[in-house]
Amino acid sequence: MGMPLDLYVIRHGESEANVIINAGEQGDNSLYTQDNVTVPDRSWRLTATGRKQADCIGRWLVAQQQLFDRYLVSPYVRTRETAATMALPKAKWEETRVLRERSWGEINTITQDDFRTNYARNWMFKRTDPLYWRPPAGESITDVSENRVHNLLTSLNRRAEAESVVAVTHGDFMLALMLTLEDLSDEEFMRRADDPAWAITNCTCLHYSRRDPATGRTSSRVRWEQTARPVFDESTGRWEVRVDPWREFQRPLLSNGDLVDVVHSVDPHL
Repeated sequence: MGMPLDLYVIRHGESEANVIINAGEQGDNSLYTQDNVTVPDRSWRLTATGRKQADCIGRWLVAQQQLFDRYLVSPYVRTRETAATMALPKAKWEETRVLRERSWGEINTITQDDFRTNYARNWMFKRTDPLYWRPPAGESITDVSENRVHNLLTSLNRRAEAESVVAVTHGDFMLALMLTLEDLSDEEFMRRADDPAWAITNCTCLHYSRRDPATGRTSSRVRWEQTARPVFDESTGRWEVRVDPWREFQRPLLSNGDLVDVVHSVDPHL
């Protein structure tokens, strides 16, 4: 048993819910209508922009590899639509609920103002501890990591050794995957969460590999990652894929002194 040689994980394209949430974050709550707030999260469609993003990343994927051994997709409508719009040749998609969106529980369809007013203590925890923070009746990033991501990786380890796998999922699931696959410390996760360069925008693809991109040699572990993102080029009026350089990561092992350094970086609270 072993992990796939290549694992391409893609966030869905821009959805109708993304538009509503982004407008609310800019102070415009007009899209939080009675009809919209009762839509189940699984039912949101892509926008026209989302379909263009999906087409863009799909063409990039085909340029990397014509065919994949396994095609996985979240059962939510926006991920299904993304997968179909990517138009990968001869794809046969397996729907799996493991890849579904993180549950936002009771705050899924409320405005930021309502969240802050009605869940003041939970709002505070979200701001101070986003890694372990859990929405009321929802999931934290660590919940997704320890439960569903581990479930996915165990399944791939048993069923997809040395294969190439493509999976269409959601942004917070991808954060949880990054946390797990790369064995990130709490501090490193928080650093990335605060850095726009690490943002998982719509149709971002995280390509994880066991194959050294420089030598072609294969490792027993997933050790390399490359990020690709669709971006709109104002000068050409087209969507293009921006690809970051490959980066290597390894499981961190800490000495006693390393642990002491981490402890001393935190001021006493009493």
